[in-house]
Amino acid sequence: MRISARADYAVRAALELAAAGDDTSLKAEAIAEAQGIPHKFLEGILGDLRRGGLVVSQRGGKGGYRLARPAESIAIAEVIRVADGPLVSVRGVRPPDLSYIGPRSPCCPCGSPYARTSARSSARSPWRTSPPRSCPTTC
Repeated sequence: MRISARADYAVRAALELAAAGDDTSLKAEAIAEAQGIPHKFLEGILGDLRRGGLVVSQRGGKGGYRLARPAESIAIAEVIRVADGPLVSVRGVRPPDLSYIGPRSPCCPCGSPYARTSARSSARSPWRTSPPRSCPTTC
């Protein structure tokens, strides 16, 4: 799996905030310096994390950023999703939203997208699959 620089910086910023504690706000400059992240790039990432509900910001002399909830309740995958979007997509579509047509369309009420065997395919075809065990019908 490839991790973008944006996701890497987002995770590192979240870890820096987690290490600071729940009640401590850190300025973006301090996070950028501690983690070696370009300040302007980090500002955009922190804005995304704020809009995603993972961090809160406070203005003023004692302001800065802190985690919106306890660090142990925030998954790294959550941080990556907020920074980069969905972790998995097929041609830009999330797996639950995929639809299949033709020989890969669902052939039973369970809606499972397993390969439907056509009359032309042989019984020994490596592409032939059987219905999932939870499928109430057979095709």
